[in-house]
Order: sequence, then structure tokens, then C-alpha cells
Amino acid sequence: MLKRIKHKLKQWYFYNFKRELKSISLYHIHPTAKIYNKNNVILDKSALICEYVIVRAPDAILKIGKNTQVGPFSVFFVAHQGITIGNDVMIAPHCVFASGNHEYRNLEIPMIRSGDFSNGPIIIEDDVWIGANCTISDNVKIGKGAIIAANSLVNKDVAPYDIVGGVPAKIISSRINNT
Repeated sequence: MLKRIKHKLKQWYFYNFKRELKSISLYHIHPTAKIYNKNNVILDKSALICEYVIVRAPDAILKIGKNTQVGPFSVFFVAHQGITIGNDVMIAPHCVFASGNHEYRNLEIPMIRSGDFSNGPIIIEDDVWIGANCTISDNVKIGKGAIIAANSLVNKDVAPYDIVGGVPAKIISSRINNT
């Protein structure tokens, strides 16, 4: 009986604690999201991680800024030099962020056992909109206010306020002087 009462008190405490956290508008991680190595994930105030997001951060840091929203089913492979996402970023569903590559140059060892490498971090500046089904590869910087069209592969830097799309992504337009 005492064990059941303790269990009920624990449930009540955690329910009220979560409700209290929401009321002071801290980050929110949907219960279906899977975050491995939580110590390597830094979420700023009001960040939102939606349903079924997967974060694998075995040896590097994923930093997500204020008011940033990560859409459902997005995946983060955080390796080597990490991923930094600024404030007020919108990430649509089914996006992939891969900050590392498999070592493919040594033909003597199968790629699955030969390790991995990275050419640099992924950096997403403030006020960026990334459309659905995009892939962002390592060593990419997406400038402030840029838009990435849906279904794009970004493997090179994107200048601030540029609108890019395609596989690989190319400049479509600019938000500057675009009235």
C-alpha cells in the first residue's frame, strides 16, 4: 500500500513539475522525441522539439536557440564539430542534419567499421526557414533570414536572406529588395 502511495505521489509531482515548466515557457520536447546523450543537447528558452524527432549526439554538441521549432520526424546526427541553430528558426518535418560522413577512402576496411569524419560544423543563423524534407550536410553555414525550399540538399553555404532550392541547392532569389 505504501509503495503504491509513493508511486502516486511521484506521478503527481512529475505531472505538476512539467506543467510548471510549461507555464514559465521553457523549451518543450514532445514525449515521442528520442534524444540520445542528452548532456550534449542545449535547448534555449521556448525551443520546441516536435513529435518523433531523433537526436544522436554521441560526441558533439547540438545547440538550439530561442523560439526555434524542429518539425516532426526530423533527424540530427551530431558528430565531431557539432550543430548550432540560432533563434527563431523554423524547421519543417522530415529534415535531416548530418554533421559527419563515413570514412570511405580506405578500401581495405568496410565503411561501416572504418570510422567517420567531418569537414566542419553545421551553423544555422537566426530567422531561417527550412522547408520539409531537406538535408543539411556538414561544413554548411546558412545565413540569417535565409529560406531553404522543400526537398533541397544543402551542401554549400547559403548567404543571408538568400532563397535556395534543389539538389544540390542553388540560389533561386533573395529576400533583399524582393518586393
